[in-house]
Amino acid sequence: MIRFLILFLVWSALALPGRASDPVSFYQGKGLTVQLVADVRVVRPGETFQLGLWIKHEPGYHTYWQNPGLAGVPTKLNPKLPAEFKTGAMVYPPPDKVKMASIRVHGYERDVLVALPVTVPAGQAAGPLAIPVAATWMCCRRTCNPGLAQLTITVTIGETRRANEEWLPKFKALEAAQPPVLEGWTLTAARFEKEVELIAHPPAGLTPPAAPQFFSSDNLICSHPLQNWQRDGAGYRVRLALSDFLPEDQTQLRGLLYGQGSWLAGREMPYAAIAVPLGAGGS
Repeated sequence: MIRFLILFLVWSALALPGRASDPVSFYQGKGLTVQLVADVRVVRPGETFQLGLWIKHEPGYHTYWQNPGLAGVPTKLNPKLPAEFKTGAMVYPPPDKVKMASIRVHGYERDVLVALPVTVPAGQAAGPLAIPVAATWMCCRRTCNPGLAQLTITVTIGETRRANEEWLPKFKALEAAQPPVLEGWTLTAARFEKEVELIAHPPAGLTPPAAPQFFSSDNLICSHPLQNWQRDGAGYRVRLALSDFLPEDQTQLRGLLYGQGSWLAGREMPYAAIAVPLGAGGS
């Protein structure tokens, strides 16, 4: 009910007249400021570049990951592009556990960049291209504030690609932060009536990260209940509460593992992605 109510309030608010500002690249809203940026100044026909929204939160406020959890709405970019341009999936930094009032959700209080890949058609004519983008978000603390900004950025289509040196390092950092698939571990997941039990055993010689947490990427697991991870030999065992808003595909436990340390040998990786087939665990 909380999730549906918040979604209704968001789209109701975005439908109100006068919500959009004049097309600019920067916007200050309740609890945050946002800026539309790109990783290039010049891009060649046939290449892909990244649009991004840089989000600076005021203290105590947060926005949301791709799966917010029990409450919230993910940040989105919706560009108005010429025909034959293509966009990919939104790219988000790995999330933290944050609170909307007393509800634990998946999001960010730190400053973050979210991105959208855009591919230029091979036959695109050279010259400057102004790209209008509708940016939408939900910014929450004790209450939630839906946001919409009509922003515009200009990139040039040309013969030689030229990076936006001011913002390219943040796009590279976002790419480097994307969690790798967890390898070498033995993972099993079993579904019970109201829970999923995950058992995770590391490869020999790897010390498992401390204080692990699981972030469900498809809302199979509820974001709010505390996760009681227990040691199981060299690894962990945890019971995770099923969500009240289950995804259509419930065949796998999908999401991110977080821990203080590294999930992979020889690499500093506090986050790792998993997709574990769900077996039957009884009632």
